[in-house]
Amino acid sequence: MIPSNTICVSQEGPANALALNKDCTQVVIAGRNVFKVFSIGENEFSEVCNLRVGKNLNLNFSSIDVAWSTIEENTLATAATNGAVVVWNLGRSGRSKQEHVFSDHKRTVNKVSFHLTEPSLLISGSQDGMMKYFDLRMKEVARTFISNTESIRDVQFSPHAAHVFAAVSENGTVQLWDARRHERAMHQFTAHSGPVFACDWHPDVPWLATASRDKTIKVWDIHARPNLEHTIYTIASVGHVKWRPQRKFQVASCALVLDCAVHVWDVRRPHVPLATFAEHRDVTTAIAWQATPHAFLSTSRDCSLYRHKFSEAAHPVLWANPQAVCVSARGQLASALPDAPLPRPRTCAPERLVPGLGRKQPTAGSLSASAQAALERAFPGSASSSLARHSPVSSQEQPVLSCAHLYRIRGQPPHILAEHNAKVARDHQRYMVSHVWEVVRSVYSARAVRSAPAPPPPRAPPPVEDTPPLPPYSAVEEEPLEEVEEWENRLHQHSGVLGLPTHAVYIPPAKYAREGENGGWVSAASAHYVDVEAADWTLPDEAFPLRAPPAPPAPPPAASHTRPNEHEHDTESVVAGGPVVTGPAGPSSPGSSGSGTGSSRHDGLQRSSSQNCGSSEGEGGEGGEGVEGGALCVREGAGRGAGRAALDPAPLLALALRLHADLGDVQTAAVVCLALQDHRSDLFPYIEESLQEQWLLGYIELLQRHKLYNAATEVIRCSWVSGVWSLSQQSTSVAACCARCGRRTRPRAACDCSPRAPPDLCAVCHQCVRGLYAWCQGCAHGGHLRHVQAWLKDHQLCPAGCGHACQLA
Repeated sequence: MIPSNTICVSQEGPANALALNKDCTQVVIAGRNVFKVFSIGENEFSEVCNLRVGKNLNLNFSSIDVAWSTIEENTLATAATNGAVVVWNLGRSGRSKQEHVFSDHKRTVNKVSFHLTEPSLLISGSQDGMMKYFDLRMKEVARTFISNTESIRDVQFSPHAAHVFAAVSENGTVQLWDARRHERAMHQFTAHSGPVFACDWHPDVPWLATASRDKTIKVWDIHARPNLEHTIYTIASVGHVKWRPQRKFQVASCALVLDCAVHVWDVRRPHVPLATFAEHRDVTTAIAWQATPHAFLSTSRDCSLYRHKFSEAAHPVLWANPQAVCVSARGQLASALPDAPLPRPRTCAPERLVPGLGRKQPTAGSLSASAQAALERAFPGSASSSLARHSPVSSQEQPVLSCAHLYRIRGQPPHILAEHNAKVARDHQRYMVSHVWEVVRSVYSARAVRSAPAPPPPRAPPPVEDTPPLPPYSAVEEEPLEEVEEWENRLHQHSGVLGLPTHAVYIPPAKYAREGENGGWVSAASAHYVDVEAADWTLPDEAFPLRAPPAPPAPPPAASHTRPNEHEHDTESVVAGGPVVTGPAGPSSPGSSGSGTGSSRHDGLQRSSSQNCGSSEGEGGEGGEGVEGGALCVREGAGRGAGRAALDPAPLLALALRLHADLGDVQTAAVVCLALQDHRSDLFPYIEESLQEQWLLGYIELLQRHKLYNAATEVIRCSWVSGVWSLSQQSTSVAACCARCGRRTRPRAACDCSPRAPPDLCAVCHQCVRGLYAWCQGCAHGGHLRHVQAWLKDHQLCPAGCGHACQLA
């Protein structure tokens, strides 16, 4: 949007240059296809004349630069693309205003400039590296200045010395010439690391501003010898530069590429512009001030000519952040705060919200005149900031490094390592990390219990003969009867083959060969020699005590009123060996059928017992005698639902590790994968191998950055990724140098400088070292490790007498 006080005019084509007359009331623009003179009004531009007219329109009308004489009102000069310098006279009658053409240059002319006090003197700079000094009265070349450099991009007369002019070239050099001496330059110095495109003399002080492709504007003091005073850093190559009138430290610039705006800088605050004008839609090609600090003109490749009012400027410093903070690679924190922050000015236009920035940005012309003046006064002083540096805490106080010292990643099962690491994280107040370790412990401790073999049952002591018989309905009636038969001769049983006594052995249920049997303590002979399938395991009925029928209960009193659900709480009385269910109709065995609620509930228990234990099927039928004495069995997982699949914790754990890595905690992601050992393959479908390698390398880099080399080596050793564990095979050789000549020695061989001397002599005992050898990296002397340690306890200099202050790490 064009501000209200900014005027604009469109052209037939893009303009390369513009120039103002001495009264700043007219402006001329010149380009490849445009050459016009406009009158500058209060609110508009008015075309005065079009100089690109006539029958013979040749390359003399295609201009790269244009200059207007500061003395003569009607004299113009243009630099043509064909190497010609054309002089124009606006007061000439007729359509053609061309006065004279100088064709002395062999290549394109880049710049023309009139003398500030002599209207008949004109100088030009060309691509051929030469500068021509023209006398318009004689219509010939007065002098030729050879720069001995690359092409000349700009040439300007000094306002402080009448015969001095400056020339800048594409090799980054600046030359100061005396117009009276053409043999060599007065001063020549390298100003930039790239081509210099423009220069401009300060109107009040002997300063020269230069603009270059290296994205800098430099201000040089030319009072005695050239001295760099200020440097302004921009975001693009600078194509043009002009000092602001009546402002000593302010200069305007426009970029050669990328940046379309015109910026006004204060050299005392070189990193942020004081004002910005962003009306052009393409790269700005030329700027010129109207002899006042409040307005200037600019033209661009977008075929437009603008007059800008300084009151319509946007000020980037108002939305720039005055504070800054930075963290170094070693954890050092630096913060910068302004010593004199800018006061918040009162605006005369509403601020607009910039999308994506989350803060308000002042628009063009948002400041009042008084606020803008106050901003210009406070702008350079607000550049000074106080820099504060904060050293990091010691490694013992950093939780991540302390945990790296105490974490365990191998040597024990994963759930034990996770339990230890969870305690370490919890002691360092890293509760989220501790929670992850607790989850790992819970998951893999349950797996360890399921995968571990079942322990053998305890061996009961032999029965004592004088033990009193148990009551027939005791709660421990059935189990000892089974144990008596099993353990009757458990200490010494005959094998049936050799007739020798053998000991009992324990066979786990998972490894028992026969289907349907549970294993347990059996005779070694029967386990190895007896044909178990052919043996008759039927026992006589007398081996089991007969159970007496229960006594019928007394009938309930007629006057008693019982709630319907009252008997449900007393329907079951469980004894060892099977449930005895009593109901309203009387007692019944597990196989009998009752009536009422107790009967229906017992039917459910009977079916469960028959399906799970298999004692009633095949022997007793439905509710037969085979159910009596059978134990009530509950299928594993019946309470959770038989059809529900077990939860797989691997994707959840992988997601938690990804979250910690995204939050910057690469230690947890790497160490959990290391501690899982063989179980880490559960996470591989959910974590790419490249991401695993990234975690491990990031954790190793963190450890090495803080000099935890042992922990880093342990991580490399336990790594499963080839790109990580191969790091232990790199840089494993140590090159030893001779202490006399400094050359590299060969293994188990003497140096060439003293072939008779035995290799690796101890500097303390002067004997050949066999075993641990310690040497100083500063002087290359060494010896037995214990000898060097004992020497350095009492001495500070090398034992070889070289005078070096050796240190043993």
